Order: sequence, then C-alpha cells, then structure tokens
Amino acid sequence: MAESAVMPPVQAVAFPPVAFQLADASLADALLVRWGHYLGPCNRPFGRQDWVLALNGEPLAVATSASIVSASVAGYGRGEIVELARLCSAPEASWATRVMLRLWREVGAQGWPYWPVQAAVAYSQNIRHPGNIYRFDGWERISDNCGSNGGGAWSRKRYAGDAAHGRKTLWLWRYGPRPTSGGRMLDGREWDETLEVR
Repeated sequence: MAESAVMPPVQAVAFPPVAFQLADASLADALLVRWGHYLGPCNRPFGRQDWVLALNGEPLAVATSASIVSASVAGYGRGEIVELARLCSAPEASWATRVMLRLWREVGAQGWPYWPVQAAVAYSQNIRHPGNIYRFDGWERISDNCGSNGGGAWSRKRYAGDAAHGRKTLWLWRYGPRPTSGGRMLDGREWDETLEVR
C-alpha cells in the first residue's frame, strides 16, 4: 500500500480549537472585570500589550504585558524588561492560568513591541497567594518585600483597603545574561553577577 493511501485527509479549519493571540486592551480589560481580577482593568498610562488564550473561540485566560513602573527592577533597566501586569483566567477554567503563564513567558513577553527584552517580571500579592504558579514554572524569587503605597507620578496614594496595597513578591524570568549590578537580593545585599538566587 502506498504511503499516501494511509494518510488521513487534511481538512482546512477556519478557527483552530486553541488560540493564543493578541487582543485589544478593551477586550482584555472587559475579561479582567468579568472574571473578577482583584486589580481590575490595567490603567497604566504607558506601554501595554494584551494576549488572550481561547478554546473553541471562547476566551479562557488573559495576560497583560506592560512597561515597568520604576526606572529599573532586579538590575534591569526599563528598556530591557517587561512586566506581566495582569494574569487572569475564567473562574471555570482555572487550569488555564498555568498554560497562559507559560505561553506568555515563551511568546507574549518576547513579542513585546517596544524593545527587546532581557527579562520578564511579575508580582504576587503576599496576602492573596504565595506565588506558587511562578515558582512551579521556574521563575526566580527576587524579593518578598516589594510593593508601593502609591502616590508616585502616575498613581494615587494607596490605603489599607485598596486592592493593590500591601507587600508583594517579585518574580523574575531571564532571557539573556544576568545584569552586572543594581537591584537587591532577598537578604538586602546588592545584586552581583556572582550571586545565584533560587
């Protein structure tokens, strides 16, 4: 029997069963609100890019990439890094959170249109969860004492009842070489290229 005789027919599919694609900020924000993300829409007034994971045409998860707020983080300057500002899944599809994180890390973050990224960062709010999703995915825990009370150039003062108030853990994923200086370790030491954190 000829090889072509045992091959199944190839059918054209208009929409793939699974899609990971760019989305408009308005769609991403609507999904964040619909699914009850504790921070709500991403209202940062600078660089942003949104990704949606869909199954059979139905959105299951959203990830929002954004410029970092400060000039540098973990030794990387703003023009070397991208932040995962929002990660959220539909309540009935919580399994999709880990899938979305991995796809964002491998495709979304590296597709940042503003500059080539050497690293990605994400924050987990300590009172909400310990950040296991990042730890299990292989991210480095840089500090468990991050966060801001707001009131900077682009945000209002945050008080105890605000969703973004409180200590956060900083998680880092590297695409390129380690920075040679800047940033702080968990124990407060200055970042140094010879130090290893896990």
